[in-house]
Order: sequence, then structure tokens, then C-alpha cells
Amino acid sequence: MKQSKLFYQLLPFIVMAIPWTYLAFIWNELPQSIPTHFGISGEPDKFGPKNEIIIAPLIFTVAGILTYFILHNIHKIDPKKKYTATTSSILSKISVAIIILFCAVSLFLCYWTLKGKTAGLPLLFCTLSLFLAYIGNLMHSIKPNYFAGFRVPWALENEGNWRKTHQLASKIWFTGGIVLAIASLLLPLKVLVIVFIISVSVMTLVPVFYSYNMYRTSTKTN
Repeated sequence: MKQSKLFYQLLPFIVMAIPWTYLAFIWNELPQSIPTHFGISGEPDKFGPKNEIIIAPLIFTVAGILTYFILHNIHKIDPKKKYTATTSSILSKISVAIIILFCAVSLFLCYWTLKGKTAGLPLLFCTLSLFLAYIGNLMHSIKPNYFAGFRVPWALENEGNWRKTHQLASKIWFTGGIVLAIASLLLPLKVLVIVFIISVSVMTLVPVFYSYNMYRTSTKTN
């Protein structure tokens, strides 16, 4: 039990080391002048010195460390002290998922730099979609708090509203994430980008309007 807990605590830092390991592995294959920006066509339109490749992994590593420590200690600054063990556990899982996502993006950026073009974009969209599905799978268990979930005022002030909103959001995000993951592997890239943006917007807005509608209905009844 202690070993599994230790592994889970070390997992985020192991994941954050993966892009650096890959970068060390490909370092000698990189040219002295590397692509630093890619156009809409996927071809590089700006170049810079080889050392600039470390910028993206460095940014995502710092962001990952901050995410880990913020989400693991955020209960300490909760003004109402409502954090439960379940919520803390969920935030811990979310932090690991975010770090894995950061790792995936860093790996893709390093790979694109090595190949000189944005190859494998559908796989990146698939990764993002699975991330959304995973968050959706956790969402129904999040209790009212000021830092995670749909923190609209009318949900924060009513536990029933919060619970129903996040039960709906959980279903929408999990289903939507799985559908988008499949679509990422089937649709043409230009169509996929439009579908992805519209879908994520709908997945975000529907729970908000649902929550607000519950609030309006309850105030009219009262």
C-alpha cells in the first residue's frame, strides 16, 4: 500500500521527465537551425538556434510543477474549509492528468521540430479528447468548491444545483470526449478543428445554462 502511494506521488515527476529524456535521445539528430514556428499548412515558417527547442519542455515542466503543488495544497486556502478527502483525491487525479497532457504536448512539439513539420495532429487531438473524457469521468464526484468544476454563483450557493449540474456535465464531457477521440482518427484535419472547437464550446456552455435554468426555476417557485 505504501509503495503504491509512493509511486502515485512520484508519477507526476516521472511523467515530467519523459519529454527531457526524449529530447536527450534526439539531441544529436537535430540540425543547428530548427523550426520554431509552423504555419497553417504545417510547414515551418520561422527558424532559430537549436537550443530554443528546450523552451517548450521547460515551460510545460514549470507549469506542471505549479499545477501539482497548487492542486495538492489548494484546500489550505479554501475560505469555507469545505474540502473533503474525496475532492482532494479528485484534484490530485486532475493534476496528474494535466501533467500527462503537458507531457504529450511537449513530446509532439519536440517531434515536430525533429521532423520539420506538424505530423500526427489527429493523434494530439485524440489525446486532448481523452483528457476531456477523463475529466468528465471525475466531474460527478466533485463537491462544491471555489477552484474546480462549474463554479457559477447559483451552483456554489446550492448543493442540489451543483450536484445536478456536475452529473449532467460528467455525462456530456465523458461522452463528448470519447466521440471526439474517435472523430480525431476519422475526420479530415480542417473539419476536425471546427468540430472540436464547436463541441468543446457546447460541452462547456450546456451545463452552465442548465445550472442557470435550475436557479431561475427555483426562484420563481419560491
